[in-house]
Amino acid sequence: MDQTAADVPKRHVGVVGAGISGLRCADILLSHGFDVTILEARNRIGGRVRILGPNWIHAWTDSDEPHPIYKLAADTNTPVHRWNNKQLIFDSAGNPLDAELTERLSTLLWDIIEEAFTFSEAAHTKDGGKSIPSNDSLQDFVRRRAEERVPDDMERGLLVQMSEMFGAYVGEPVWKQSLRFAWMEECCGGEEMFVASNYANILARAAAPAVRSARILLNQRVVSVTIPQDRDLSLPDQPDQPQKQLVVRTLSGDTFSFDEVVMTTPLGFLQRHHASLFTPALPLRLISAIESLSLSQLEKVYITFPSVWWTSETPNTEFPCYTNWLTPSYLPATLTSPLPPHPQEMWDLSAFAPPNAHPTLLFYLYGDLSRHIVSLIYGRPSTEKHALLETFFRPYFSLLPGYDANKSECVPKAILATEWLKDELNGYGSYCNFQVGVEAADEDVLRIREGCGRDRGLWFCGEHAAPFEECGTVAGAYLSGEGVGKRIVGLYKGDGGKGADEVVGDGRK
Repeated sequence: MDQTAADVPKRHVGVVGAGISGLRCADILLSHGFDVTILEARNRIGGRVRILGPNWIHAWTDSDEPHPIYKLAADTNTPVHRWNNKQLIFDSAGNPLDAELTERLSTLLWDIIEEAFTFSEAAHTKDGGKSIPSNDSLQDFVRRRAEERVPDDMERGLLVQMSEMFGAYVGEPVWKQSLRFAWMEECCGGEEMFVASNYANILARAAAPAVRSARILLNQRVVSVTIPQDRDLSLPDQPDQPQKQLVVRTLSGDTFSFDEVVMTTPLGFLQRHHASLFTPALPLRLISAIESLSLSQLEKVYITFPSVWWTSETPNTEFPCYTNWLTPSYLPATLTSPLPPHPQEMWDLSAFAPPNAHPTLLFYLYGDLSRHIVSLIYGRPSTEKHALLETFFRPYFSLLPGYDANKSECVPKAILATEWLKDELNGYGSYCNFQVGVEAADEDVLRIREGCGRDRGLWFCGEHAAPFEECGTVAGAYLSGEGVGKRIVGLYKGDGGKGADEVVGDGRK
């Protein structure tokens, strides 16, 4: 006899992690009548969004669909800032470049990067990108185009140096960025907006359904997930023979049973712990996908002054929002060991509209420089951190117009730095990227998206399992959670778990 809807037990889904992807997944499931329990290792929800996390919204310029994070920002009256097009670039000797030269080379550089995206995508469409050597980098492409288009040796060298700013987008140097998979970073070429306050209201809106209707258990770090091997969802449940469930255990000793489990843990955490987390082990191709994706290292340093002194010399002129110090030759010897000089980039947060304008300079660090700075300050008292960071960054901000070492307004009053490199729950890193040497990054992302949910009840979501052009972003994590939620709904509502194909396909559909 067929069961009626009333006879079918209410499905219970466990979501591991209360970041933006887990919260969005829970929202979808709750709206379709599922029971949802969220197990969060920290003592609060929000994941990386809550710890000096995202700043940017890379809005889509080629889609009729609203960008999900921008929509949340608009719906919650979260202020966003659109930067001016002015830049201040210092050469390796510490001299500011001519404004006309800066504008011309910057425009050319972004044209070349957009061309690289197009070149990479065309190769992907033609032969999966195999026509591009796996060790070819985005900077290699820039060098080749610079040779063709910039006859002047000095300007050509500047253009290649300026390309290093792309490291702050992907979290590792541009010479590590795979050209074959540059098309998967194309969101970096869209309209850029900066959240001028913080993500608090965006997070609250995204979390509201889960806070209202899910069971959220904090301080519950998951240490093992036991997966059934032969469940058959086509068979009706019987009171004495329920469908085999996944069993989740936490560090506190608690045990939970779920019909489905969604893992939203960061890529770095999965890379370190998948072998001990899952019994039996994950399929080999899924393990390969998790281990093959690269993990970036992006950190931020906020330096706040008593007042804005860097615009004092041009009070009626719009100051450049962005400053780039090309690889310096003027650093004192004490700052060049053991790490060689690195370029720096900074954004001026005093440009925001009131009341969000602050006398603060925001530096983005990536790669070896991130690792160096975090290792330098980690575990030290706040006063020591302040002193070390001020000493390190002074050679840069002291070149800004208006600086006077004898004026109190030029002395930082507060410095705040992220330390994601040392955060285990963040996976000791930031987000996925696609470095030279990777052979099949797109297939790896697809394999992680697929998980082993239809057969074994285990799903994965997060920025590393996002729509291709949103990997590494908050929007990507959000859409990934949405996609997995729809797949689980589809699994029990009759389409075999294909309910998210429009969300997690090859683009932002």
